[in-house]
Amino acid sequence: MIPADEPKNILLIIADQFRHDAFGAAGHPVVQTPNLDALAGDGVVFTNCFAQSAPCGPSRMSIYTGRYMCSTRSVNNMTPLERADDNIGMYFRERGHHAAISGYNDYAVDPAICAPDDPRRTRLDYDNFLPGFEVVLDHEHDSREYFDYLRSKGYPEAYCNHYAIHEPNVPPEGTGGHLPCAFPAKYRAEDSECRFHTSRVAEYLAARPSAPWFLSVNYIKPHGPLICAAPYHAMYASAPMPPPTRRPDELADPHPYVRMARRTPSLADERELHEYQAAYFGMITELDACLGQLFDSLKKNGYWDNTLIVFTSDHGDYLGDHYLLDKGHFYDGTMRVPCIVRDPSPEADSTRGTRIGAFVESIDIAPTLFDYAGLPMPDRFQGHSFLGHVRHAPDTPARTEIHYEFDFRVLARDLPGFDPDECLIWVLRDGAFKYVQFGRADFPPILFDLRHDPGEFDNLAGDPRHAATVAAYAQRMLRWRMKNEDQRMERWAYSYR
Repeated sequence: MIPADEPKNILLIIADQFRHDAFGAAGHPVVQTPNLDALAGDGVVFTNCFAQSAPCGPSRMSIYTGRYMCSTRSVNNMTPLERADDNIGMYFRERGHHAAISGYNDYAVDPAICAPDDPRRTRLDYDNFLPGFEVVLDHEHDSREYFDYLRSKGYPEAYCNHYAIHEPNVPPEGTGGHLPCAFPAKYRAEDSECRFHTSRVAEYLAARPSAPWFLSVNYIKPHGPLICAAPYHAMYASAPMPPPTRRPDELADPHPYVRMARRTPSLADERELHEYQAAYFGMITELDACLGQLFDSLKKNGYWDNTLIVFTSDHGDYLGDHYLLDKGHFYDGTMRVPCIVRDPSPEADSTRGTRIGAFVESIDIAPTLFDYAGLPMPDRFQGHSFLGHVRHAPDTPARTEIHYEFDFRVLARDLPGFDPDECLIWVLRDGAFKYVQFGRADFPPILFDLRHDPGEFDNLAGDPRHAATVAAYAQRMLRWRMKNEDQRMERWAYSYR
């Protein structure tokens, strides 16, 4: 029971490129994640949470602002975010919470607010943190502090740099035909960058005052490069892996976007596929061990019973689905993300250990945090709290559809008639269909019947029998877009009329 006057703290954990199905409580048959599973057992798993965009930068800007990409207009990595004060760090700080962040943020500063001699006026840079946050540790893949730590532990100077430390320890005779990720890292598990980062966060929690706090912890794992310490690197080397979602006939798909995205099919070789999956799952289990350390720190410092914990990701990884790697595009494999919510309040007792299939979006996380804290909801949020689902409140509104976007100009530079402003994908997905609209006129729309084709293989958009469905979904998408594009100044003006 949380006393009414006890601070309500919040921990938001964002892993990078973590698939929605890659933990035990999600039903994965191979990967071992005892700490995430325990968190899910004491909370809920949302099985239909979707990111607003990919890659990392635009997705995270949507999470931290509670707004769609068409409102933030931060459409790609290193695309500057305007009006960056409209973020949850500033909002929490203005409402009395201490706001802190650790790891990284992927925020690109608007050049217009930089000093004339600031190098960010003329070069791309998203190694920044949004205003409003105290920075616990600036640590994406690594940090200066991490290399100092390695030196103190006796690691050779040759290892203490960004490039060397993230190369697997391949023997002098070479890989023997294996992928480099089949070999362990040069550091011991107790000295991994992930463990070091977690230890610094634990130190921060031990020193925190009793005032309510909001802490955002960002882990790079399981984002590439694929590397993890022994024994995690070999933990799944012989495990039977779940097959990827793909069919050989996809390699002949005539759709121009799909042909472009799959110019070189990824992980078509079964051994490479297995080794890649094994390394990816090894990184997840290594991360899970660090999360156990973080949760122990919360308990040790008396925060476990008054801290809301949300675990999620900015996007997933295809792992060979549709012969793709990495993230983006429009398939569920990377746009669906994990979402575990552990609410310590007694109101959440009835849902502990359950899986909730309601649609939620990444922009709903910020309103949920404010709802839990009992703070006034910022006007700029476009998302909606899903805390009512966690507490089994009968009047909680449910989303009937989700929307996300992807900017593919980086992939399309060599296409005939290249116009970067046309290289956009808009997606509308509900329980029945997924509709994909492209900005390029020569890229026809895509329609998947998810009830009969959950793998998203058969495009029905050109079938006359589905013409009415295509038209209806296109209309719904346009109306959504009209409502959610940034209307900041008009809303301000309207309030004074």
